[in-house]
Amino acid sequence: MNKIKLTVFWLARALGLFAACRRLTAAKVRILCYHGGCLGDESSYNPKLFCSSAMLAQRMQWLKRKGFTLVPLAEAAASARRPAAARSALTTAITFDDGWYSTASELVPVLGKLGIPSSLYLCTSHYLEGWAIPSVAVRYLIWKSGLQSVQLHGLGSADGSVELGTPAQRNAAANRIVAAIDASLPQRDTKHAMLEQLASCLKVPSSALALSTRRFEYMREAQLLALAEQGCTVELHGHVHLYPAGDPAAFEADLRQCSDTIVGAGLPRPTHYCYPSGNFDAAASPVLERLGVLTGTTCLPGLITQASATQSHYLPRFLDGESIAMLDFEAEMSGFSELLRKAHPLQPA
Repeated sequence: MNKIKLTVFWLARALGLFAACRRLTAAKVRILCYHGGCLGDESSYNPKLFCSSAMLAQRMQWLKRKGFTLVPLAEAAASARRPAAARSALTTAITFDDGWYSTASELVPVLGKLGIPSSLYLCTSHYLEGWAIPSVAVRYLIWKSGLQSVQLHGLGSADGSVELGTPAQRNAAANRIVAAIDASLPQRDTKHAMLEQLASCLKVPSSALALSTRRFEYMREAQLLALAEQGCTVELHGHVHLYPAGDPAAFEADLRQCSDTIVGAGLPRPTHYCYPSGNFDAAASPVLERLGVLTGTTCLPGLITQASATQSHYLPRFLDGESIAMLDFEAEMSGFSELLRKAHPLQPA
């Protein structure tokens, strides 16, 4: 199916339909999303979560060549509310989710060199913890090992025989191991020692895990504060990486804690939010309004019109990454994919 889609895209581009769609949708605003960069083989393990600096540079250079106007998130949101005639052509904002160390070390510098502004939606609990994210590092180790089963020891409640032959078994095993690591002492040395022990059980060399590179960690305060020098603002991604659907009080408390942590680091109070994992409900907007948060971005692809900008707490955004072919990226950013979605509204994104 993917080959068929890419063939259709290739033909459409060759026939000039991408260029035509860019002209037709020039007044619509785009928001792009990326996550972490690569300090090793992370993009082979999870190409949706990690991408190379070379891939990002290729995307940004294409946007510049095709006449996209790359602006800060706040300016893109304001532009979407203006009449079409008052907007710059192909206005686009670049955003990053989470707060990975590799976002700061590998990706934001690419934009800085090209003079492209960006925004980071920061999940503040992981930022404050200061250790590798177990849910990501554990799944990386299981992927890296390639084993069908393993006998775990030295991991507390996770010890015992574990099957890894199917995706469901690997996910169940990962959840079990992550729960054991989460229950351990909240110290970097303890968490990392458990990850090293897991690597040993899975026969993955410590050099392959490479925790010293901080590949599975978030940035610290120094990196966070340095983002401003490269045109990157810091915004809200919640304190915990979970949207509390149906619980506005918990959502408000989570946002306040996230915002206060960012301000406590010496940064301006954030006014833009991104839903963790794209989960949201109708109860979000009143809370965001009350807290003075101007926009909320989802994980639903699409272009922002003046009409959709009135729903500023549920803006569409395209999630790019190594799992997205360059041709797919061109189709989305040109507006051709949006045309297809409108022609086939029941077709999954």
